[in-house]
Amino acid sequence: MTGLAVFVTTLGLFVLWWTVWRLRRWKHLKLSADLNGPPDFPLIGSAHLFLGKSTEQQFQCILDITTTYQSPCRVWLGPKLFVFIDNADDLQTVLNASQCLEKAHVYRFFQCETGLFSAPAPIWKVHRKHLNPCFNAKILASFMSVFNAKSAIMVDQLQRRVNQPKQFNVYEYISKCTLDMVCATTLGTNMQLQNEQGDEYIAAIERASELLNHRLYKVWLHPEWIYRLTSYYKVQQQCYATAYKMSRRVLALRGDELSEIRNRSTVPVEKPNSSQPVDEYRKPQIYIDQLFRLAKETGVFDERAIRDEIDTIILGGNETSALTLSHVVLMLAIHQDVQQRVYEELVATLGSSFTEVENDQLSRLPYMEMVLKETMRLFPVGPVIARQCTDDLKISNAIIPNGVTVVLGIFNVQRSGKHWGPAADTFDPDNFLPERSTHRHPYCFLPFSAGPRNCIGYKYGLMSMKVMLCRLLAAFRFSTDLTMEQLVLKLDITLKIDNKHMVRIVPR
Repeated sequence: MTGLAVFVTTLGLFVLWWTVWRLRRWKHLKLSADLNGPPDFPLIGSAHLFLGKSTEQQFQCILDITTTYQSPCRVWLGPKLFVFIDNADDLQTVLNASQCLEKAHVYRFFQCETGLFSAPAPIWKVHRKHLNPCFNAKILASFMSVFNAKSAIMVDQLQRRVNQPKQFNVYEYISKCTLDMVCATTLGTNMQLQNEQGDEYIAAIERASELLNHRLYKVWLHPEWIYRLTSYYKVQQQCYATAYKMSRRVLALRGDELSEIRNRSTVPVEKPNSSQPVDEYRKPQIYIDQLFRLAKETGVFDERAIRDEIDTIILGGNETSALTLSHVVLMLAIHQDVQQRVYEELVATLGSSFTEVENDQLSRLPYMEMVLKETMRLFPVGPVIARQCTDDLKISNAIIPNGVTVVLGIFNVQRSGKHWGPAADTFDPDNFLPERSTHRHPYCFLPFSAGPRNCIGYKYGLMSMKVMLCRLLAAFRFSTDLTMEQLVLKLDITLKIDNKHMVRIVPR
């Protein structure tokens, strides 16, 4: 077929799909009529607002819609209705509702269908139950030696940047350190990724994010059979092949265990409350080992589930921590007084010449945690998240019908003057002083989501970031030419700073 014939055929099939979908959604049409939102047109809905725009402009478009139209408001993307919510009470309702345990259909674009991040609710419930113990306090404490060792390598790598007059993007170093950490604690192998191999992985993930974002707003690319006809699909598969090759290499080395799981004829009897000897926690409790143990004990995790859970941890754990800590370093570079106060707390707790950060010391760094939280408040890595409504759900001003995608405005509620005062856009770690936090709505700060489907690895992320920050501030003082007013935000699946994390360093 000629290119024109393929285009015409694809367009015709898309129109048919759109017509059938919309005819099945009468309740959606009624809700759409009841809620305010931007104008929509046949076939594309309001997708025209996002087309041809940069990721920075697309993010601004979302902010403009949600400030112009009071929550809840609606947006049609093609035949699909999206309801935006940034009211804290409604966020609490949705995040705890059994009707909203399903992730939105667009999450399937990540191709980790049985991993915790995007798995259907029935699979997620079973996996989450078994995986929760893999992130208990003892297991996380067993990773401290890895966190320290990888942070030390990062500091060594940064030494070449000391006293250079030209600014550099500190994210390039932090992202490779977090990747090295995540792979070491997940796969149990020292892959030494703080080099060109790490650069290759980071570049592949960034390109995959761009493609996912591109697909999200072009609604005619949502059907999988259409997307597979495009050149974007081939590039995306190449990116994923690069991103996943580390885990595939390790899984190949454990082929005998996978064969045993693949070929078992009976389902094992689950061992309740299986625990490991105390001595075992003195060495890192590698995640892949935990998955293989659960596969053998429970029969829940097959080969695909093991693969998807590993990919989910590596993909999710790396970028979220890397971006957050890079945001933190930039905030400290801009706010020199805050940086000095964090450093003084660090010296008072660990001493001026510590060799290792100990697990029990992390809880004695309250101001550092306040800085981390304030950074995550202003720059949440996931500024919006989406759930699929599987049954009618009543929120404050509407009833969300089955099948609607509910988009939760984390960014908006975390910068709302109602909860954070008239200076809500200002960086102020004192926002998290106990006396300020006591009466604040529990769902106005959601950096790791909330409710039963919150982020399973949030404690891991906080621990690793604190260790890295201790190492960085003990070695360097950070500065930058950027100001808060100059920062430009963009939504590229995750929230990023378009100016990048440009800093200079001098030795302490």
